[in-house]
Amino acid sequence: MFSVERLQAGLNTKFLGQEIKYLDQTSSTNDDAWNFVHNGSPNGTLVITDDQQHGRGRRKNKWFSTKEKSLTFSFILHPEMGLEKLGLFPLLTGVSIVQSIKSSASIQTGLKWPNDIMLNGKKMGGILIESKTSPNRLGVVVGVGLNINETMHDIPNFLKDQTTSLAINSKASCNRERILSAILNKFERLYTQEWNSIIPIWRKYCIHKDSEVVFHAENGLHQGIFQGISSDGHAEIQINGKTQTFPSGMITL
Repeated sequence: MFSVERLQAGLNTKFLGQEIKYLDQTSSTNDDAWNFVHNGSPNGTLVITDDQQHGRGRRKNKWFSTKEKSLTFSFILHPEMGLEKLGLFPLLTGVSIVQSIKSSASIQTGLKWPNDIMLNGKKMGGILIESKTSPNRLGVVVGVGLNINETMHDIPNFLKDQTTSLAINSKASCNRERILSAILNKFERLYTQEWNSIIPIWRKYCIHKDSEVVFHAENGLHQGIFQGISSDGHAEIQINGKTQTFPSGMITL
C-alpha cells in the first residue's frame, strides 16, 4: 500500500503536495482533482490512489493501471500566467518525471512528444493536462500515470508489445513514494524558477529527434522528420523539405 507518510518525508516543496488527498480506490484522479477544485482545495493539492479504475489518456484513450503497483496521481495548479504557456505543461511534467526517475531509481527514460514517457522504445507513462478558466482564475489539473512495479503478467495482452514498466526493465521493484516525491520536488522547482530551461531540457530527452515519424493531426496523417519543438512547445516536422509547426496531435514512431 502507498504510504503518504513516506511521500511526505521526501518532499521539500513549498506548496506542491502540501495537501494530499489519498484515495484507496477511485475512477479517475483527474476527475477527483476537479471536484476538489470546485470545493476550494488550494493550489498544489495532490490526489493519489492505489487503485484507479477508469483512468484516461489523451483523445479519450483508456489508461490501464495496476492496483498497488502503478503511480496514478493528479495535482491542482492555479497558474498566474498567460494561456500561451499551457502548451509547456506536458513538457515541464515530462522533464520532471524523466529526471526524477533517473535520480531516484537510476533508470534512464525518455520523452515522446508531447505526453509520453518512454523506456526501451515502449511506453511506461503518460500525462494528461486539463485546464478550465473561470472569470477570476485559471485552473489546471496535471494528471500522471506511471507503470512502476508491474510485471509482464500485469500488462494486458494487447499492450505487451508497446508497454513496459520500471520493474520489467530493472528486474526489481522500485520505491513509488521516493519517485513521486522526487517528481513533485523537481516539478515545483522548474515551475517556479526555471521556465526558460524547459524547452532545451526536453529536447535533450526526446527519443525521436531527427527521426521519421507519422504525425496524426486533425486534418489527417503527415509523414516527415521530427525537427524538434518551438518555444511554445509545438512540434516542428519537416514535410517534403518544408518545416511545419503543429500545436497538437500525436506521433507514431
